Amino acid sequence: MNKRNLFPIIFALSFSFDSFSTESSYSVEPYSQNVYGGIGLVQMPSARFSDDGQFLFGISSEQPYHRLYSKVQIFPWMEAVVRYTEGTFRAYNEGSHQTWKDKGIDFKFKLLEEDGKYPQVAFGLTDFGGTGAFSSEYLVASKKIKNVDYTLGLGWGRFGGLDHAKNVFSIFDDNRSIRGGGSNLGGTINLGRFFSGKNMSFFGGLEYQSPLPNLTLKLEYDSSDYTDVLNKETKFDEIGDIFKIDSRINYGLNYAFKVSERDTIDFSIGYIRGNTFYAGMAVHSNLNFLGDPKIILGAEKLRNTNLPASNYLDLDQNRQKFLTNRIIKEMARSGFVTHAVIYNENELAAEISQGQYLNKTQYFDLASRILANNALENIDTITVINIDQGIETMRSTVNRSELRTAVLSGPLPEELISFNEYSEAREGRIIEKNEYLYPNFYWEIKPSMLGTIQHQEDFYFWQMQALISTQYSFKKGLYLSTDIGINIANNYERYTYHIPDGELYHVRQDRRLYLTEGESGLRRMAIDYLFDVNSNIKAKITAGYLEWMYGGIGGEVLYMPEDRRWGLGFDAYFVKQRDFDQKFGFQDYQTLTGFLTYYQDIPFYDLRLKLSAGRFLAEDKGVHVDISRRFKTGARVGGIIALTDCDAACVGEGSFNKWIYFELPMDLFYLNSSTRKKTGYSWTPLTKDAGQKVEPGSLYKLVMDTPDEINSVRQKQWSIKRIVSGFGTKAKART
Repeated sequence: MNKRNLFPIIFALSFSFDSFSTESSYSVEPYSQNVYGGIGLVQMPSARFSDDGQFLFGISSEQPYHRLYSKVQIFPWMEAVVRYTEGTFRAYNEGSHQTWKDKGIDFKFKLLEEDGKYPQVAFGLTDFGGTGAFSSEYLVASKKIKNVDYTLGLGWGRFGGLDHAKNVFSIFDDNRSIRGGGSNLGGTINLGRFFSGKNMSFFGGLEYQSPLPNLTLKLEYDSSDYTDVLNKETKFDEIGDIFKIDSRINYGLNYAFKVSERDTIDFSIGYIRGNTFYAGMAVHSNLNFLGDPKIILGAEKLRNTNLPASNYLDLDQNRQKFLTNRIIKEMARSGFVTHAVIYNENELAAEISQGQYLNKTQYFDLASRILANNALENIDTITVINIDQGIETMRSTVNRSELRTAVLSGPLPEELISFNEYSEAREGRIIEKNEYLYPNFYWEIKPSMLGTIQHQEDFYFWQMQALISTQYSFKKGLYLSTDIGINIANNYERYTYHIPDGELYHVRQDRRLYLTEGESGLRRMAIDYLFDVNSNIKAKITAGYLEWMYGGIGGEVLYMPEDRRWGLGFDAYFVKQRDFDQKFGFQDYQTLTGFLTYYQDIPFYDLRLKLSAGRFLAEDKGVHVDISRRFKTGARVGGIIALTDCDAACVGEGSFNKWIYFELPMDLFYLNSSTRKKTGYSWTPLTKDAGQKVEPGSLYKLVMDTPDEINSVRQKQWSIKRIVSGFGTKAKART
């Protein structure tokens, strides 16, 4: 059959399907991923996107490829996929017993939104940068008619494997007729490869929503180019019929199983190349879907304090102590630690720490109710001061009478709360500290998983350990923290390959030696002193074993105006490299590292920019650019690039250092309770020495944790005037 005559057949089949189908509403996200992890058909992409904030993790397999991928809908108009591919037909490299592996990252951008007249149009880059084993560029359009979603696209590179048309870009540039290969350094952006190749190829297909809810059928015309693979040297299998193409028509089924309001699991099966079965599974979750609140504060009639006085100063010493202790005890019963209770004429305030409420408005609501229940008659202002590791990170103020009225019908509305409004210290102000709080010792033990991906001996090396964490608090802001890792099990006995490259001192590329020689050890032991200089300036001094690879001494100063949407920080550390066994010894390498950092929160999509300039661990100098997005659940996804005076040849494979990271609130995994704890993961294609920082903990991250969860604070309008005016902000008086 002539391959150019297949499109009419595909679309004729789609109309026959539609003739007996019924309208079906989607109970889950309507579009599913292709074998590469992006939203699409079977192998081909479509112009469709997930809901904003959709995150998925999945696997797919069809001989000779197995894939592991993760996708996030970073913006409504932008999709990003990170992918590992295994090819069973050849070795990882010469002399290796492991199969071939390849990393890839894909991007897709929405160009035109579908409406009644026009289709949705998108542009995509597959296997962007790196070796480019699967690199391709494409333009694609999708249009839904009743229960059928039609797709037609034009591809180059991997998706340009058929001679449907001459590459239009070669008319203007003869070099475009030759498909450029990937960079031998990897990690570079080879612009000369984009839209190159002898041919452009059409692809297309359809996705049919069956009468069975959540079951879709896919049919596509595959334009993939397999010649690049066929020309590769093999070791484990003779190519033979592995890539024999009996048909360009691929078939697929996808069923979405709804686990919860937020989560689904996709199961995919199909038939490709006319001779090969494929299967896949993906777990979906939406980082923008809050769901129902786990803790709901109900209506409550606040009580009056049963003390014979209208003013705190009118109470005798015993009754003053009784009132303060009652506030401390009631706070403790709600899971709050009270550092001090402050009586400031007609204002009652309390300094509190808490780890229970991710929703900070609920936390301020409950703490304000406790204070109002114990406030004497003269009190008309209730203030809750949030303390994190000894420094103030947020304060809420509410009028007492408005609070009493509001809670009669349920939770306290956020619009009644004023944030970071500082009252004057009035004559007669009394600060009653919690005399039972310090010194204090806390410890916990929890499982921890360490891992490293893609090496010559094995794809994934892992370690399960018991992490023992302790904290001894000497006083407010002064802590001794210790993390000890106890090995439970690992597969490091096969982790022997170690050939670091690059010209810099190996400040991070000795990771293997730390993992293998320090299976159990001291991960961190340091003294931290955090304090407020004034309401706009925070500071931190740290000394000890700062992280698993470095020890030393240093500190950080952070300036933030009261709107808290931007900041300016400076940090400096003198560090020495630790022994590989992660005990108490040090190696000879030592250095001074430090940065000036500008922070800016931008209200568009809750973006955060972090721009650092200074001297890195390997004594290279340059900039560190970090941009991330916060989603409604509190999850954050971001990317980092480090550009230094160590050029591509100096860095070695990868050309420059880059990371992708995400943070997930543990609250997402709790059913009937809440927590402030978060977990994070970072992924880098290659661990390099250029652009590396020491990791003693971020003061800015600590300060912003509470404001990040308060909508009215986080979404303040951004302007140049607001940024500039912040430098003139004076510290106000504090209670």
